[in-house]
Amino acid sequence: MIKTVPYKGSKKKLLSHIERFASDINATTVFDAFSGCGIVSAHLRSKGYEVTANDLNYSSYLYSRVFLEGYDPLVVEKHLEMMNALPGSSDWLTQNYSGTASRVIRGTNGAIEERPLGFSESNAKKIDAARQYVEEQPVLSERDKNALVFSVVLAANEVFNNTSDQKSAFKDWLARAKKDVIFKAPALVEGPTGISLNQDIYSVGMPSADMAYMDPPYTHGVLYASCYHLNDSLALWDKPILDAAYAIPRPDRASFRGKSAGKFYSKKTVEQDFEKLIAHFSNCKRLVLSYSDAPRNTIKIKDLIKICERAGSTTIYSVDHKICTQFKKQNKWSDELKEFFIVIDFGKDI
Repeated sequence: MIKTVPYKGSKKKLLSHIERFASDINATTVFDAFSGCGIVSAHLRSKGYEVTANDLNYSSYLYSRVFLEGYDPLVVEKHLEMMNALPGSSDWLTQNYSGTASRVIRGTNGAIEERPLGFSESNAKKIDAARQYVEEQPVLSERDKNALVFSVVLAANEVFNNTSDQKSAFKDWLARAKKDVIFKAPALVEGPTGISLNQDIYSVGMPSADMAYMDPPYTHGVLYASCYHLNDSLALWDKPILDAAYAIPRPDRASFRGKSAGKFYSKKTVEQDFEKLIAHFSNCKRLVLSYSDAPRNTIKIKDLIKICERAGSTTIYSVDHKICTQFKKQNKWSDELKEFFIVIDFGKDI
């Protein structure tokens, strides 16, 4: 099984459905438009498809590069041995995200408590040392460096004191957060070499893939730049200045107070956003849209279907499955989640 980072809305349990939509039209090329944790791109490559992936978040771009381009396992394993043997050192992560911090707790009439910041100090130091080690290697191919950086991100997620996002940490230390961090090689996926892009979706040139698959962000509160800002910071290693007003300090790129959240997040513009998006991919034979029937969506399924029907021949499929992205200590909105696939066939013969 291909392992990647935890991700809200991950399609790990729906991969066979997505693959079937491609095989039904004898597709050979697929465009994964909002690649996220990279699991769809990785799976489709492993099944022999030529995949182009795109995501605006830099860490997501990194995952898809590793999954679609690969790396030299002998080189990567050699460096991982070195990384795991390094003594810890205090750097940006340790200084900003280790140990505990005093916080005013919401709903307690101003009570202040010591709460975990995300990592134990020993793990933060090891992550700092490993990430700096990768940065300082003079002779590393880009593919091998990407794989080593991905290994750091994966390892950090394993010992972060939350399991679904990086907006907050649990008030008590989880057993997993107390374990020693270990750097392991990311999945090495076999298949045709793909292409990874890191662009605004409307800036991508008109794709001519047989099928485009996409799951745009259309749910209030699920701002991926905020949910996974530590992944971006570790991937970039730009050591940004942070806003400590958040439960887990965030860089400016992940702070949306007083800012627009972007496309698909506004009920005023979401219909126009989807119309533009669908038209942008009309060069493909088939477009597959995922839609999760969850609370706080900016667009209702019936309204999205109307937009799709205006664009081409539209078929709706649904899948029931358990919500699987929330840790048992967190409150769930519902026990069941209905996932829709909206399939648009444009009648193209590419």
